[in-house]
Amino acid sequence: MSASRTGFRTRTSSRSRSRILVLSAALTVGAVLGVLGPLLINATDPVGHPVHLVLSAGWSWAALAFCVGLARESRVESVVLAAASLVTAVIAYYLTKLGQGHYLTLGRGDPSGTPYVSWGDFASKTLFWCLVACVTGPVLGLAGNLARDHGLRGLPFRMLVPVVAVVEMSKRLDVESSLQGPLVGATWSGVRLVAVAALVVLVGRAVMTWWLRPSAGQADK
Repeated sequence: MSASRTGFRTRTSSRSRSRILVLSAALTVGAVLGVLGPLLINATDPVGHPVHLVLSAGWSWAALAFCVGLARESRVESVVLAAASLVTAVIAYYLTKLGQGHYLTLGRGDPSGTPYVSWGDFASKTLFWCLVACVTGPVLGLAGNLARDHGLRGLPFRMLVPVVAVVEMSKRLDVESSLQGPLVGATWSGVRLVAVAALVVLVGRAVMTWWLRPSAGQADK
């Protein structure tokens, strides 16, 4: 009886540590994503600027929540951790922009011209996008969890992030490409090409898996 209790406590302790590690990893990745996007905004080199474009795109934030959900077996954990990672990313993003002086303004009638932080603007934008994260994060986390199904049922969920990337990059190329430099257009085109290739691989792999399963069953007979 004592050994059984000890084993139960050991398993419980191990699960708790695992959950804490996963939570820490999800929040850390979210914070890194939120910080690097605005931090690299002024980068002009062939590496830093494309990284900024990728990390600032909506599909990469969707991929964060999706991958967090994909990493967990529990649907509840997938939903909660995905939302938490996105909220952390939002807060880190706006704190970084605050540190860069994006919310400084001049007071009306202030003869000294001393800038001050517009806390209302900062708080309203942060709160709004945190609410968006709380709505979209669970959906994306659940999609990632459902994508763990390697069969055809999980295929639509596995295709979600590449589809979002293709749609977003296509729209940016059509609307904004002419207003940006060649490096921006090349980055967006490259992301779209990789996303299309990922879709082809995902669909091809799912079809081949489905096609070979009946053959394997017949061979066993």
